[in-house]
Amino acid sequence: MNSSMYIKSTLVLVVAFFSVSVAANCLPSSEYERIYCDIVGKGEGEGKGLPRFEDFKRNDVMVQKLLLKRPAEKLKIKLPASSKLAGEKTSATARSPDKLIEQSPNMHLNHSSELTYPVASNATLSQCTVSKNYIFCGQRRFDLKKNQSNNGLAQGVLDDQYLMALPPYNGNVNNDREVQFYLSGVYGVYLQRMIDIGLGASTMSYARFYHTFNDLQGKRVDFSERFETMYRFLKKDKKTMAVKASFNGKRPHSIAQCDDITDRIIACDSGSANWVYVN
Repeated sequence: MNSSMYIKSTLVLVVAFFSVSVAANCLPSSEYERIYCDIVGKGEGEGKGLPRFEDFKRNDVMVQKLLLKRPAEKLKIKLPASSKLAGEKTSATARSPDKLIEQSPNMHLNHSSELTYPVASNATLSQCTVSKNYIFCGQRRFDLKKNQSNNGLAQGVLDDQYLMALPPYNGNVNNDREVQFYLSGVYGVYLQRMIDIGLGASTMSYARFYHTFNDLQGKRVDFSERFETMYRFLKKDKKTMAVKASFNGKRPHSIAQCDDITDRIIACDSGSANWVYVN
């Protein structure tokens, strides 16, 4: 096995920790729940990455839309416009995963266990266009991040002392609003740390990241510690093994496949791969 394939295999094995089962006991009471049941009921394999129906219902409509977007697109099922879902209220204090937050290593939990982050994303994706290697948002250009060789990395990023440092989640795991706010913040940290070690083309999508958190919580495994372990193994392999600039996978063909993660990062989930663009 060549070294680049070994790195890819390492990534696949890490993600294999994070499988989520799907149950199709559907009694829909909303439009997104109906679409969920349609996707799972078609039996074409597109619903295999979705959470159980009971877990899906616990999310607000913005997270439900994010989870359904890729499988619905593949099955040519049209999602309703947000305006048609006005009756399905999303809490004003809930964070939409479509508008994530830029974070820094010093983010922290205050005494009430509420995460605080310094800078919000302000990209307007409706005004953006995507091409093979760039996303243009007015005068701003976001460049596709590929995997990098070690000689192009900043000094010290592969050292043991350089950590992913995702802050632990100390809130109520049954408080979906709080979980969403936490994950929407730390996802940007995860992407930046992967870029830092030259693995910008080898990242999880937000949907996979979200599934991973729920899966690990169900197994009583600490989310931030597991990602720190993953990061340590990736850095160790990266020190001695080459990596392809990018792996096979369809590039995004529409800005609708993309979400602004921070003010500097846009991520696009094409279904087969997660593509990260940086300003």
